Amino acid sequence: MSVHTPREGFWDFSVRTYRNPDVPEACLDLQNCYGADVNMVLYCCWIALRNGLFEDTLFAAAGEFSAHWAKHVVVPLRSTRTWMKHTGCHADPVPTGACMKLRDKIKSVEFTAEKLQQQVLESLALTVTERDADPRQVLADAKENFKRYALHAGIGINGKIQRNFSKITDAAFHL
Repeated sequence: MSVHTPREGFWDFSVRTYRNPDVPEACLDLQNCYGADVNMVLYCCWIALRNGLFEDTLFAAAGEFSAHWAKHVVVPLRSTRTWMKHTGCHADPVPTGACMKLRDKIKSVEFTAEKLQQQVLESLALTVTERDADPRQVLADAKENFKRYALHAGIGINGKIQRNFSKITDAAFHL
């Protein structure tokens, strides 16, 4: 088992993790079927790597910020983009090509909003001391962080959710 350096920024960590096979599907399943904020799911892992278990103040600040940002920025953009893809750009009298170009711009803004969310989350963690940890401890901490997030978000952990999270941690920590 190997683990990347704790000094890897949250965005770089997320991009590297998300590029692995099975991770996009696992993240989208957690998001679409269970209402999980993928940035918070990845944050649970990154915090485990960088700091260990969530400290109460960090968890509260991160959870509050992410819930508001997702509700008011990311989710409306995603909903609009998805609606345009499946319905809005295919309805008369809307010109499909022009509509799909607008949808692509909205997708870009959504991506930028998620990156900004991650930058804010990373800045919150900078107040907490970094640590070097045994890879087994990092994995255990990631699981505990995720359990805490899931409980807070009202997500009941079942076998499918555990398998999805394992796909993410396997990729994140090279298991």
